[in-house]
Amino acid sequence: MEIIDANTTFGPSPRITADISIDRLLAAVKRHGVTKSLTLSTVGIFHSHNDGNADTIAQCQGKPELLPVATIDPRGYFGGLKQTSNLISQGFKMFRFFPGEQGWPLDHNVLEDILEEMEDNSVPVMINAGRTGDASALGRIIGGKEHPLILEGVVFETLAEAVSVMKKHSNIYVETHSLLVPGGLRFLVDQVGADRIIFGSDCPRSSLGGALRYIKDSGISDEDMSKVLGGNIKRLLGG
Repeated sequence: MEIIDANTTFGPSPRITADISIDRLLAAVKRHGVTKSLTLSTVGIFHSHNDGNADTIAQCQGKPELLPVATIDPRGYFGGLKQTSNLISQGFKMFRFFPGEQGWPLDHNVLEDILEEMEDNSVPVMINAGRTGDASALGRIIGGKEHPLILEGVVFETLAEAVSVMKKHSNIYVETHSLLVPGGLRFLVDQVGADRIIFGSDCPRSSLGGALRYIKDSGISDEDMSKVLGGNIKRLLGG
């Protein structure tokens, strides 16, 4: 069963003293048989998205198991620069946004500008949606757009909200690393189908082995598990 981890990072963090270096990420990927990991430098989250994107591309070079992910902080982004197209041309496979960690609201108008700018391509977008109301806000923002949007950080308390939004918008998906409640994954499969669920671990900030065990012990069918662990994100990436 191919495993593609859609949620990994590497680099310095102001909140974590543990080793979250790229070497630790690569070791975990190899140890757990992960084929590909979508990843980005934390410099892009906590310092500068331009510096972070440059670090991501540099660190992923020569490492076929790593797929570079770009990030943009709306607080420092000015429209009309076609930055998203430039990033895609550099080889970035996905975009991620971190409203909670950077302290901006989901109804930030620049975020909407960026999403509109990306409408001409199909590169998936992942946004943290861990707070009550986040998924609903993103559902309103995404409107009738067809761009694939992955909700990251959904927990038990926000699961019902995420399901409601997903039922209204077929282009919205959910990532798994925060779904630690027993039966949560099976519930999601029953409600929205296995095709809408993306495996992520938040490694090395969180345990890759634990994230995999949650999927493998969930009781879903092998066919559904194959979709969750790799098939769905591979399809969104055009693979």
